[in-house]
Order: sequence, then C-alpha cells, then structure tokens
Amino acid sequence: MTVVVPVYDDMTGLEKCVRSLLETVDVTVDRVLLSNDVGPQVDAIEDMLLSLIEGREGFEYHRNAVNLGFVGNCNQAVLELDKTGNDVLLLNSDTVTTTGFIDEMAEVLYSSSQHGVVAPRSNNATIASMPLERRVVSGQRPFPRTQAVHDSVAPLLPRFTVAPVAMGFCYLVRRELIDLYGFFDETFAPGYGEENDFCLRVNEHGWQSVLANRALVFHAGSTSFGSDVGPALRFAHEKLLIERYPFYVGALALWAAVDRDPVDLFADTFLPSDDLVRVAVDLRMPSARRELTGLTDLVGELHRRSGIEVTVLASRRQREAIASTVPGVRVVDEGSLTTIFDAVVLPSPLTDLRRVVRACTVAPRLIVQAHPAPDSRWSVRVASGKGDAGFRGLSLLADAHVDLRGEGAADAVREAAGRPIDIERLRARWQQVADAAIALGTTVIPRRASRQRRLALLLAANHPRLSNTLRARLRR
Repeated sequence: MTVVVPVYDDMTGLEKCVRSLLETVDVTVDRVLLSNDVGPQVDAIEDMLLSLIEGREGFEYHRNAVNLGFVGNCNQAVLELDKTGNDVLLLNSDTVTTTGFIDEMAEVLYSSSQHGVVAPRSNNATIASMPLERRVVSGQRPFPRTQAVHDSVAPLLPRFTVAPVAMGFCYLVRRELIDLYGFFDETFAPGYGEENDFCLRVNEHGWQSVLANRALVFHAGSTSFGSDVGPALRFAHEKLLIERYPFYVGALALWAAVDRDPVDLFADTFLPSDDLVRVAVDLRMPSARRELTGLTDLVGELHRRSGIEVTVLASRRQREAIASTVPGVRVVDEGSLTTIFDAVVLPSPLTDLRRVVRACTVAPRLIVQAHPAPDSRWSVRVASGKGDAGFRGLSLLADAHVDLRGEGAADAVREAAGRPIDIERLRARWQQVADAAIALGTTVIPRRASRQRRLALLLAANHPRLSNTLRARLRR
C-alpha cells in the first residue's frame, strides 16, 4: 500500500510521525509519500524531512507549488502523485505508529469483501478511542495508558468492529473505491468531515467502515486549525453531513445502543488505573421515604469504607436530601454523568426498563436487590400490576443479588464489585437489554437530527465561541 502523509505545520509532531514510520513500515512491501502543503515553516520542514528520509528506500517527498488545503493536498497525493494503484493509507502528521499496525489493518480490510475503509484504535479518535469511556476523566488519554488498556483488552475483542464511519487520522481505503467513487469532496475543504462523507458515500454502495481493534496508532489531534477556525469548520461541516445523510445521526445512535461491544465500552474497568473500587448506587426510583432512608444507610456505610468511592445517581429533588443525609458523598443526576464505574447497584422495584438500560451503560457489573419470596396473596399481586415479571427478567442478567438493607450489605456490595468481569454475561445482558429497549420504544433511534441540533450547529458554525454553551444541544 501507499502511506500518504499530508504535511503542513507542527514540525515536532511531524518528526515523531516520520521517525515512527521509519521504524514500522516495511518498505519492501509498502511505500510512504510525504506531501508538503507549503505551510508557515515550509522550508524548515522540508529540510527536516529530507534529512530524515535521505537514502531511505520507499520514502518519497513532494512539495506543492501552492497551498491546497488539507482536502486538496490529500486528493492531489492520492489521485495524481501516487501512480502505483496501491490501496491508500492516509495518515495524519500528528500520529505515532506502532509495530504491525499496517499488516493488521490490511488483513482486516481484506477479511471481508464488504470492507472498504479501516481505522485503527487510538488514544484520541472519537469512537475509536481506547479506553472509549473512562473511570476518571482528566484531560487527554496518555499514550502509556492507552497502550496498557489496549494490550489488556484487544485480545478480548473481536478482530474488527463495523462502525458508521472510520476515523480520518489513520485511514486505509481500497484503491477500488477511489477508482469508482473518487476521493474527498472539495465541498469539505479545507478540512473536517471529508472522511466521514467518503465513508457514508461508499456505504450507500454497500461498503463498510470498520475499526481494526488490534491495530494501534497514537494521535495528538487538533493541530491543523487554530483559534476559531477549527470549531467553525467542524460545526459547519457536521451540519452539511447530517443534511446530506439524514440517517447519520441515527446510525451513530444505533451503533452506540446496540452494535458496540460492551467489553470495548468498559475497557477502562478491565485494567483499573487505581486501587479504588468505584460504585454507582442508583436511587432515582425509591419514592417512599422509609425505603430511601434504608438505602442511604447503605450509601453511608460504603462511603465510610476505605478503598471505595461511591457515587449516587439521584433525581434533582432527591439530591439535597441525600447530600444532607450522607455528607461528602458525590451525588449526580443522569444528565451530568461523564464517567463509568466498576459496578452499579440497582434497588428494587425493577420494572423501569429505562433505568436498567442506563445501568447497563455505566458499569460492567450489575448488583440488584435480592428479591424476597413472592407474596402469596392474590390481592397484593394484582395490586402491584406487574407482579414479579420485571424482577425475574433482570435477575437473569444480574451479576450479584444482595439484600441491600440487610446486615453485611456493604461487604456484599464491595465483594461483588471486585469480582472478575463475566464477559459472556456482560455481552448477553447488553444485547438483551438493547433489543428490548428498542422493541418497547424505551430507546429511540432518530431518523434524522432534531431541529434543535441543526439550529445549534448553524449558530456554532457562525459563532464558534458559543460552542461550549451549545454542546448539550448537539447531543439531541
């Protein structure tokens, strides 16, 4: 294949990228094309690149006569400069490659006649990031942490995952697709969104975009455009994408709700970064004051234990009461939850499918209230309306059953939260709950982006400094 590296600026990142390619590309099989798009440091970058590749077979350097922009530079390199007929691996200049990444991506590409575009896993690549969700969010994912989690989890994942789009930082494309459908649409110049447009365009002809779960490439990210230019382009081009492909929003939602592997989602819990056991206790359902008091007693006991960090999921009207009952405990509502946990505790009753769905997305271990023997009185069972059906269904999916109000409940929760993750149970629960939620309408896959989202994108594209304020709207 031909590895095409579009070059513009960021000399430090570019040097790291090229040095990694010198170590990881087998030039007896593949070649590297460096295309310099005459950025601010064009001469210095040219000198550096020529010195790095001097005498190296398989490495070729080209300097554009004028600046073409990212999309134009890529199109020229792929459609005009590379005359080999090879498949093309488009690689951002702010990446660091790892041993074997090309071979693994190529094998995934040709493991199915439907695979058209392949991206590897990375520390910074939206849905291809690893870990995808984190137990503790603190800035970017460090390279060593991503490497460690990838080493731990990649053998547990399928070799590839079909996704709505592949990430453009490292983007392997069959030459056949380029010959049939062209490459990047100049409408997306100078950059952002062009790779998604290509994936969605070829998908309409039956080609799939996939993530190669055993290939790893590090990515610095956000080095192409500065100040307000980058956000403005991102929002404007996202708006263009959802207008051109109305199903795109639904595809992302369907992938997130059904198609992604829960082992991938919870990768950060397979190799914890600290010695704490992080537990979420969902108290949004109990309405009786006596029931809530009994559960806050459990929260208080867990909170006082060393080695455990407890987060309470509560409704807004409950938050103040819980915070005053258990001072110092973290209390959040669902909308502000940004982390995953080692385990989630669900008290009974367990007939609210929305809560079950949410619980299955915040932790890989599900701990539920141990259910007492069913009441033998028909009057009681009829009055409850739903009987025990909801609980029985969830009981089959739970990892542990604990009497949350009984003596020793805190010890039982702590023990269950530290058990090895049952991968088969995790995957079965994910699929069953996801299918039930969609069938019953609890999870709704949108057919197109909401009017609010489209308006928010339009405003953000024209006023990028408002982007943080509008971020919540864009999730709708």
